[in-house]
Amino acid sequence: MKKTYLFLCLVFGLGISVQTIAQTDPGTANLKHQYTFDDGTANDVVGTANGTLMGGATLANKGLVTTSGGYLDLPAADIAVNTYGGLTTEVWFTSASGVNSGCSILSYFGNTTGNYGTDYFFTAPASCNRCRAAISCGNTTAPWEAEVGANRAEGLLDDGKLHHLVGTLDATTLNFYLDGVNIGSVALSGSNAISALGTQFAYLAKGGYTGDATWKGVVHKYSIFDKALSGDEVVFLYQKGAEAQAVISTTATQLAFDNGNPAEVISVSSANLASDITVTAPAGISVLPTTITKNTPDVSLTVIYDGTSTVDGNIVLTSGSNVVNIAVKSASETQCYTPLYTSTENIIADGRGMNSLANYGGWGSKSVATIFTEPENVYCGAASIKIGNGTSTGSGSLDILGGVSTLLAPNTTYRVKVMIKTIGGTFHLGVDAGPNVEKSIDTNGEWAPLDFYFTTGETVGANMYINNWACTGLAAYVDNYELFLATDPIISATESGLAFDADYTTSSFKVTASNIFEDLAITAPAGITVTPNVLPADSKGADVLVTYDGTTAVNDSISITAGTTVKKVAVKAISTSNTTCFTPLYTDRTNLNSDPYMNALSSFGGWGARSIISIVDKADSVYCGSHSGMIIGGGSLDVVLTGKLVPNTNYKARAMVKTYGTYKMGVWGHSAGSPDKQDTINTAGLWKEMIFEFSTGAELGATQGAFFNNNASGVHSFIDNWEIYRVDTISAVSNLKEQFRSIYVSNGNIVAEFDLDHSSKVDFAVFTIQGAMVVSNEQKMFVAGRNRYVVNATLPSGMYLVRMIQDGKTRFMKVIK
Repeated sequence: MKKTYLFLCLVFGLGISVQTIAQTDPGTANLKHQYTFDDGTANDVVGTANGTLMGGATLANKGLVTTSGGYLDLPAADIAVNTYGGLTTEVWFTSASGVNSGCSILSYFGNTTGNYGTDYFFTAPASCNRCRAAISCGNTTAPWEAEVGANRAEGLLDDGKLHHLVGTLDATTLNFYLDGVNIGSVALSGSNAISALGTQFAYLAKGGYTGDATWKGVVHKYSIFDKALSGDEVVFLYQKGAEAQAVISTTATQLAFDNGNPAEVISVSSANLASDITVTAPAGISVLPTTITKNTPDVSLTVIYDGTSTVDGNIVLTSGSNVVNIAVKSASETQCYTPLYTSTENIIADGRGMNSLANYGGWGSKSVATIFTEPENVYCGAASIKIGNGTSTGSGSLDILGGVSTLLAPNTTYRVKVMIKTIGGTFHLGVDAGPNVEKSIDTNGEWAPLDFYFTTGETVGANMYINNWACTGLAAYVDNYELFLATDPIISATESGLAFDADYTTSSFKVTASNIFEDLAITAPAGITVTPNVLPADSKGADVLVTYDGTTAVNDSISITAGTTVKKVAVKAISTSNTTCFTPLYTDRTNLNSDPYMNALSSFGGWGARSIISIVDKADSVYCGSHSGMIIGGGSLDVVLTGKLVPNTNYKARAMVKTYGTYKMGVWGHSAGSPDKQDTINTAGLWKEMIFEFSTGAELGATQGAFFNNNASGVHSFIDNWEIYRVDTISAVSNLKEQFRSIYVSNGNIVAEFDLDHSSKVDFAVFTIQGAMVVSNEQKMFVAGRNRYVVNATLPSGMYLVRMIQDGKTRFMKVIK
């Protein structure tokens, strides 16, 4: 595909004369691998590193097509970029317009550690809203901290047009080129080097971070050089173009239409043709234009469905002997979709048809399933949207584009409904309504409606989403996504149920009325008092105080009534005290957890799917009193301890826990510069006591807190009666026992491993079992945290005592050599 004319437009538009830009042919001596896709395969036309199509990737019109998902897997170990003296990756591509707003990668070399990409080099037109080339080596726990890269100043590149992307590396520098122009140059730092790149994975249209979506579009050519091309050589390749043969390429190989999606605009590019392109379409489909000038890039082709015809045919693009077919099919929505309301508009763009990711935000894996690609997973019309990668939880989210803060009004009731099909477990639909509202569903692989009302608070949050974060599902398909301002009379309350006991006797909720025209009467069962008991019809977030008398057993509801409209809030109370099932560890000191009975989520910090459950909704999972804490999957309940801990002090925590899988209790910030301290437990669905002890260092971290959360294998858990007490100042013996972790023999030498709460001098000496010193006393300075000391002496086989002295505290440990 000759690009001379396009290059001239570029340089003249930038005010640069052609004579000022040198062009140098890089030749083929350093071209190690190349993928042109011209022969209908993903084979390497220069070397032998043939690619393998993965997922929904296909080959069409001399290009790799990933518009429906998938990627190209290359044999990274055979390519072995870490042996190159320099590296250049060159990609000619056309994106699927507007669908790559997540963290997608186009060209990737490196490894994957856990869920993170590591030891990598990538180029990406749309990586986390940036057009970027980057390298990261040597950091497997937070690889982004080691990453250096260059960005396009205008942000991501996802315009559905033909582009040329080049990234180069040499011993000192990364350079990044777009359409022949150097848009960024950055010096390498730290461990970043070609020799440090991983050779585990090499991808086209995919990156090494497992939660990131694949890149969607068409790759026309991909080349790999074992040197860093110069700017002059990149300009030459750009002017040369992607194609050497006659070609017609399109951004779509299939188009599916329904009543809610009657039109699409695709891009057509061509090169080396002898005549213009004529475009013909089957009955029911019209196209504009019907003639496309030959050898022109990025021509918009508008395709329109008449809304009534049954279509199953091809749009045909013809230039001489070159013919490209775009399959086209239609489906009707009339038998499967009836909107919730006909008097108002659906707030969600494309909610009816779910035809394009361009109308949604989100993260992770998401794609459009059509009547071409996955007809069994389309509920109604021509398409649905798939969320999640099908193999892991927390793998995808479909968000309302731009959030809902500008779409939803405060103190207003809405109704949301979506048809959903979940695979492998639960997904949830959430709204940052102020407070957050989430509804979970598991459809067991069948289509089912998720339909509920929600009322916004004083301040509406940012997001509305469907995902499997902290859920059990692996993938879901959604269709007919509706969000309407509710027009029917509704009374809503911020709580569905309230629970009380003899120690927890007051609570509250807020009431909002929509389309109500008379006062609201609030009545409560015996033992419960509500204040006020009458609210005006136009109440928006009105507070209702609920008080329990502390003695009456209650299992009933509070009713909020206006005419025939009734809202009920379940209420349950037990008259017994928590002390009947809970005896505190200490009665002479203060529990640092101000809410040990787990009555209110506001008492705790944390993240993820955490909540307070009660005898109203999960009576069998409350250990004592009326409430317990619950964590689903990867959530965390935290007790904030900032300002409560004292240096050089011992603490003891205790709680009753019930876990399904392994969870952990721990503390952070207990010693400046030290990692979290934690312990794990798996109670196999039984309530068991968990005790956790820790000591603070001479200096505390900037913030401190205790946590109870997931340890990878945990599914869900409950916690109650959570106590945290200061025990005493640190004694010499107990602290040193805790610090002296292990002693062993390695390569003939005695090795001691130990932890220090602060930097200090430590004395070491080695004695025979009879008490004779065999190695003279050695004093060294060690840092805070984990340390390792090797006794630098050749000792005969036998039993020895190793003495460690720190801050006047002594500890002996025995080792056999």
